[in-house]
Amino acid sequence: MLSPKKQELARMLEGHEKAQPALRRAATADSIASLIGSVVAECYPMHIDEVAAEMTTAYRAMAHKSLLKEIKIEPDCTVRLLGDNGRDMRTMDSSAGENQIFALALIAAISLVSKRSFPIVMDTPLARLDTEHRLRVLKYFTEKVGEQVILLSQPDEVHGPYLDAIRGRVGKALKVEHVEIGNGVGRSQVVDGYFEEM
Repeated sequence: MLSPKKQELARMLEGHEKAQPALRRAATADSIASLIGSVVAECYPMHIDEVAAEMTTAYRAMAHKSLLKEIKIEPDCTVRLLGDNGRDMRTMDSSAGENQIFALALIAAISLVSKRSFPIVMDTPLARLDTEHRLRVLKYFTEKVGEQVILLSQPDEVHGPYLDAIRGRVGKALKVEHVEIGNGVGRSQVVDGYFEEM
């Protein structure tokens, strides 16, 4: 009766020994996560006002309505878009385009405040925007935000006056073409150029 218990104890001790490296890695991961959390908690308040100020500048540059006076970000990350009368514009109904301008202003602010050089990829950036917003967004992102902005657009999205507004800032234009292989099967390939207008 004692022998099976000894064997079971030996198996348990062996399993415990084998688990030690994984347990040490888990403990290290917990320590790192805790450290990151404390750094973020300490650094966040130092940059919250700077992000809010950059958001205000970006929003006002991209939006054609000049109702916004200031964007405020509270310590709990609540964002308020304040008009001249101090009323939070986010309590009013926003259009899809206004929501997109808000999101783009946040992306721009984070990019500018971080002072890091990284590409910004924008997939169909103008989809929900009217004519005036389209021009303002394209100009702002290609002139002010980041060293490399990659626009993934549809053929009818960045053309005519929109393309003319940024043509001097376009470093490379590529197009994804569908090539028919046969029997309804195809593949995509990337080629130089930009639809018919470039």
